[in-house]
Amino acid sequence: MQSAKLKHVIAVDRHGSISAAAKALRLTQSTVSRSLADIERETGYALFDRRARDVVATDRGRAFINRAARIISDLDQLTEDSRLNRMSEETLIRVGVCPASMQGLVNKAIKHLVLKRPDLRIHLEATTVGGGVRALRRGDIDVLVGPDDAMKGEDDFSFERLGALRTHLFTRKTHPLARLAAVKKEDIVAYPVVAPDRMSWHMDQLRTLFDAFGGDAARRMHVIEYFPLIADIVAGSDAIGVVSAEYSQSKTFLRRFSLLKVDFFNPLSVGFAVRRRWLPTAAVRAFEAILKEFPPAL
Repeated sequence: MQSAKLKHVIAVDRHGSISAAAKALRLTQSTVSRSLADIERETGYALFDRRARDVVATDRGRAFINRAARIISDLDQLTEDSRLNRMSEETLIRVGVCPASMQGLVNKAIKHLVLKRPDLRIHLEATTVGGGVRALRRGDIDVLVGPDDAMKGEDDFSFERLGALRTHLFTRKTHPLARLAAVKKEDIVAYPVVAPDRMSWHMDQLRTLFDAFGGDAARRMHVIEYFPLIADIVAGSDAIGVVSAEYSQSKTFLRRFSLLKVDFFNPLSVGFAVRRRWLPTAAVRAFEAILKEFPPAL
């Protein structure tokens, strides 16, 4: 049975006659009459008793019409829900960034996208590497930005590399290590280090460093994910911080801090992933394009 014909039958019941229903539907009376006849032929019984000026539902017709009305109502709601969901998908981008310390590195891309596309809405969240992979797999986020090795092995993901992220150790300008022409790794363990997150390649390399020189990494390191706080701590103490190569070249950073002359961290290859089995929405494609234009890597 066609839903359009069911709507015609429901209209006849509501308006009390075929002519009134046709007028309300802006259709010809013959069109509505054909729909009613077709439905009655399919059901095998009359839906209405025809009278001189109106129609009245039969007992069997009443049961059928009531059920048809519920079905049409559900179809209309389904259509509306699908429309709203499609509108949401076309404007909403849910982005996960892992590890948390990388969140600030997508700021430039997000700022340009919001300014360029004010119709879009971005939900950005920092997450652990494992949590981000699980969230993307479940469909809780649309895009995951993070280290290559966390996403490339996932069969469900389509992955695209953005570049290599470089980070450095930094101190306040008057720090004892800032005056050295070359800093040795054993020099670093004499001072507290502020790591930007608990689960990252920073922590792995710093733990290895402290272990190699007999230090207790847990007692020698802070773990703080908020860079402005890290900067204030480093500026007012002998602590050593971690900074991205991109931000380390900014005037604001160079006025306050010095990079240590040591090549400590290996570059981290980063990229983004989306679910392979779901076609990206227009909003996600817009984010992918801006991320390639302003990647969180050098």
